[in-house]
Amino acid sequence: MEKYYQAEPDVAVIPSSFVIPGMGVIPANAFVLKAKEPVLVDTGLGIESEEFMQALESIIDLQDLKWVWLTHDDADHTGNVRNVLEAAPNARLVANSLAVLRMTANWQVPMEWVHWLNPGETISAGDRELAAVRPPLFDNPSTIGLFDSKSEVLFSADCCGALIPELTQDADNIAEEVRTQGMLVWARLDSPWIHLVRQDEFQKKLDVVRRLSPKMIFSAHLPPARGKTEQFMRLLGTLPDLEPFTAPDQKALEQMLPLFRGREYTRDARLKTQGSTGTHVE
Repeated sequence: MEKYYQAEPDVAVIPSSFVIPGMGVIPANAFVLKAKEPVLVDTGLGIESEEFMQALESIIDLQDLKWVWLTHDDADHTGNVRNVLEAAPNARLVANSLAVLRMTANWQVPMEWVHWLNPGETISAGDRELAAVRPPLFDNPSTIGLFDSKSEVLFSADCCGALIPELTQDADNIAEEVRTQGMLVWARLDSPWIHLVRQDEFQKKLDVVRRLSPKMIFSAHLPPARGKTEQFMRLLGTLPDLEPFTAPDQKALEQMLPLFRGREYTRDARLKTQGSTGTHVE
């Protein structure tokens, strides 16, 4: 996990990433919106719980946190939701009802802590209105991005993400050609349904973001991007006509296995540490 940083006066980024050996890095960001009623957007990776909670507590007193906005219930967005809500007594969970109901498979979410929200609806964070927006691309039907009317920034969930060479704090630090290719790969991988939609109907979804005209786009899977709304919408508009992306298969995995070694136990290594009863031997 990387050190948190301030991307805007009102927005702090808690960055992490997934490394895909031989291909690059997929960022995995959470955000703190410093409104009068502070908002945490997504809750990081569960495997980094201790580091995430330390970063969050360095940014904000958890007694002051009012809202935990869950863009959707995928694991890379919900990793610390229970830890945060149990440590922040005044916070409510903002999420689509489907996301909350599915989360109850792992944790019985106290419904009195929850505020259900659908695209097109808003909540007040004291000094600003926060609008739930369905991004043009998504991989989960419960997705609700967030547009902040005061700072004029869009938290776009998975949309506008990219596979990039390395983490950075600004999308401008990535060469445009590299960023473009990384976005096209990620979009087709994360939203494979895009090849099934009509181009004219998809353009209407892109136009929703154009009308919002955010000054910055904060994607969960890209460094913060300033002044790139039209550029990104034009790029996404090419997706329906592109060839579908084929994800790496078993042959590719076998070629990549040497790059994984040292990051985790291999199956053979795990077996060598097990006794005849199948228990782990230290």
